[in-house]
Amino acid sequence: MDDLTPPMTVEDADGVILKLCLQVEIYFRNAWLPDTRRAVLEAFNEYREYFGADFQWTTNPNTGRWKSLKKTPYPYPDEWLPDVPEDEEWEFVFHGGERKTDASDIDFVALGGGRAKTIEDHPLCERRSLSYLYCHFPIDFFADRDEKLPGVFRRWCSRLNAEQAYAGFGLAISHGYEYRVDPLVYQLGERFPGLNLSDRIGHSTDLVKSIKTPNWLTALCQPYVDQLGGEAALRQALPDGWVSAYDGGLIVQAGDKPLLGDAEQGLDVAPYRKAARVLRPIRVTDHDGIANGRMDNEQVYNAPEYQAWLARFDQEAPNE
Repeated sequence: MDDLTPPMTVEDADGVILKLCLQVEIYFRNAWLPDTRRAVLEAFNEYREYFGADFQWTTNPNTGRWKSLKKTPYPYPDEWLPDVPEDEEWEFVFHGGERKTDASDIDFVALGGGRAKTIEDHPLCERRSLSYLYCHFPIDFFADRDEKLPGVFRRWCSRLNAEQAYAGFGLAISHGYEYRVDPLVYQLGERFPGLNLSDRIGHSTDLVKSIKTPNWLTALCQPYVDQLGGEAALRQALPDGWVSAYDGGLIVQAGDKPLLGDAEQGLDVAPYRKAARVLRPIRVTDHDGIANGRMDNEQVYNAPEYQAWLARFDQEAPNE
């Protein structure tokens, strides 16, 4: 693998296997409902307006096999998602990598559980699992745009009645070489505290009653807000301008811009640390490991390691 260089892209003989990006990650319930599916399609079609010309690959919704969008036309989810039976799970993926396995900062993934896997009107229920929407943006995408990432994030969280959601710096990872990339993800996660490291499948079951550590933007549904003492308590505990509403809860914005930090250079992410201290009572403490790759013959980001990563903001920064 080549050394990491801005914009933090790793490429080898098998293509692009990792890339720094802006990342949005939204967890919601009731993916079997027509209104929820419509909200997913609205978010996807907005993303498609931004990047549709750059899409290179999608997946067959029935088989999961990759299909090239540059060879022949292929159905978009508007054409089939509304007709998926209520009790069936659904998923779609679109990305802009040259190869189907490439990591890409143009990448949209959505997975919805069937009616049997969700419970209507019961947020934070300990049973069943969460559905999710997950996408990337190039890190400079919003630089010259009138609307910035917080506006898109708030709109999508409102449409989906998000139970919890995150946005900030993340890593686009290869669709096929994940295990080989896991050790590098571990190294980067230990060095750059502002990265949001995710395992969507694991989160869908391990975050049904707790949240992750915050990222730059963190959405909390009303039951989580209530657990923290309500909106007034959150506004009092956090700096002015950090708390705003979406339809279903509140968003905590940890500072004016997303931060990466760098433990090797002594660069902290103090706003994230401040938000994490306030949100600590609702943070997950028993999450499973998120990776299967190995480094020095040991699995990396096993359960204890990932739980330590989730708790990385609990202690004071070295220069505090």
